[in-house]
Amino acid sequence: MRLLLITNLYPPQELGGYGRCMSDFAWGLQQRGHTLQVLSSDAPYLGPSSAGPSAEPVDRRLRLKGSFQGGVHQLQEPAARAAIDANNRALLNHWLEQGSWDGILLGNLDLLGTELLDPLLASGLPLLHHIGFVTPPYPPEQMPAKSSRYQVLAASEAVRKCLTDAGMAVADAAVVYPGARVDLFGEDRLGRPLPPAPDGTPGRPLRVCFAGLQMATKGPHTLLEALLQLKQKGVAVHVMLAGGTFQADYAQHLRQFCSNHQLNSEVDFLPQLNREQLARFYQLNHVCVFPSLHPEAFGIVAAEAMASGLALVSTGIGGASEVFEDGISGLNYPAGNSTALANRLERLAGDPALLIRLQHAGEQRVRSRFSVNASVRQLELLVSQAAP
Repeated sequence: MRLLLITNLYPPQELGGYGRCMSDFAWGLQQRGHTLQVLSSDAPYLGPSSAGPSAEPVDRRLRLKGSFQGGVHQLQEPAARAAIDANNRALLNHWLEQGSWDGILLGNLDLLGTELLDPLLASGLPLLHHIGFVTPPYPPEQMPAKSSRYQVLAASEAVRKCLTDAGMAVADAAVVYPGARVDLFGEDRLGRPLPPAPDGTPGRPLRVCFAGLQMATKGPHTLLEALLQLKQKGVAVHVMLAGGTFQADYAQHLRQFCSNHQLNSEVDFLPQLNREQLARFYQLNHVCVFPSLHPEAFGIVAAEAMASGLALVSTGIGGASEVFEDGISGLNYPAGNSTALANRLERLAGDPALLIRLQHAGEQRVRSRFSVNASVRQLELLVSQAAP
C-alpha cells in the first residue's frame, strides 16, 4: 500500500509521546512492505528538520497556527490564520494529486485545525483519524458524516469513552493502541540486566525513574514528595527524572524542592532522551513511576518501561489503566497522593519477590498485548477494509 501520514509534529521534533506513536506506526508499516509519505510541520526548536527516525520521507511544509515553544501559543490574527490554511490546502492538494494512494492516516490536528479535513475527505481516500487524546480534536458537531471513508480510531478504550461522552459518534470506533517498540527495549536488546535487587539501604537503594515532560499535569512533583517521605523514614531511594522542560517555572520548582529538602544527592535530572538513551536509562532502574494527574490516552512511557523489565507504579487514570493490572503487572495509587506512592515504593524496596514478580508480569503483558507490530496489523486491515 501507498499511504499518506499527516500529523502536526513528527520526530525527531518531539514534544510528547503522540508524534512518537505516529512514527512508530510508520516504522511498522514500512517493515511490512508499505510505502509512506509523511506530511508535518517544521518546528526546529524541538529538533532537527530531517527525515523520520526510520528514514521515511517527511515533508515539513505544513504550517502551524501558533507554536509549542514554551507552552501552547495560538496565532490570533484572522488574516494570518487564513494564509496558513491556504498554504496547507495547497500542500495537501499537491500530494493528493500525486495519485495512487491507498489511504491516509491522520494524527494530531492541534494548531493545524480541522480545515485540513475538507481536502482530505474530498480525495475519496480512506481516512483513518487516530485520536490520542481524551478530549475531542474538534467540536463534536463538526465531525464528518459517518462513513467507511472517515473512521475515528481511539488510542484506548478510555479515549473512546471520553470522546463518546463528549458527544462524538464513536461508540463503535476501533481501539488501536499506540503500543511500544518492544524490539528496542529490555535486556535482550542491551545485553545487561537491571540493577541488583534493592533492600532500601544506602548501598542498595530502590532505583526509581520518571520519563516525560516536566509539567504539572504529569505529576513528577508527587514522586519527589514521596521521596522526601521515604528519606525521613530511612528508606533509601534514588530517583532519575528525564524529560524536556514544557513549563519553565514548574521545572524550576522541582529543582528548588530538591534543594530546599536536601534531596540533590538522591535525584538526577536528565534532559529529554531519544529512544536509544531511554533504553539505557530504564536499565539503570528497578521501577518506573507514571504519576499523571490528568487522564492519559494510553501511556507509551509506561509500556516502554514495562517492556524494559521495570515494575510500574501508576496512577492509572484514563487509558493508563489499560496498560497494567493492579497487583499483577503493576501497582496503582491515587493520583496526587504522595503518601500512597511512598507506601508503594517502600513495599517494593522491602519485598524483592514482589518487585521481581511485577517486573516479569509487566514485561510479558506489554510484549504480548501492546507491541507496535500488533497495532500496525490492525491499521493495515482497517485500510484494506475501507478501500474501494
